[in-house]
Order: sequence, then structure tokens, then C-alpha cells
Amino acid sequence: MSESEKNCSNCLHAYMECEHFHLRQKCRSPEYNSPNYTHDELMKDWGQGYCRFWTPQIQKG
Repeated sequence: MSESEKNCSNCLHAYMECEHFHLRQKCRSPEYNSPNYTHDELMKDWGQGYCRFWTPQIQKG
């Protein structure tokens, strides 16, 4: 998989949730939601387009 294909939309941990009548993408990765994951790490990850906890979705068939 190329680097350009890694993003939240194709991550195993991603899901959509309705907040105030808008769909928002969320992450269920325990590492991402941990208080040990710092703001600086988040900003660095956003700069590369995906987070360090990105996991490919399991392909069926």
C-alpha cells in the first residue's frame, strides 16, 4: 500500500458518529485516545496525513 493510501477513511480504527446532527469521523484506537498521545505527536502525524496508529482495514474475499 502506498503512503498516499493511508488515511483515516481506510483505517481499521475509524468509524463515523453523529454529533449535533453532523457525521464526524472518530477513532477507537486505545493508543490514539490515550492521554500519553501528546498534542505534538498528533500535529506531527497530521502533517504526514495519517497517525502512527494507522492500521489497514481487513480485506474480505
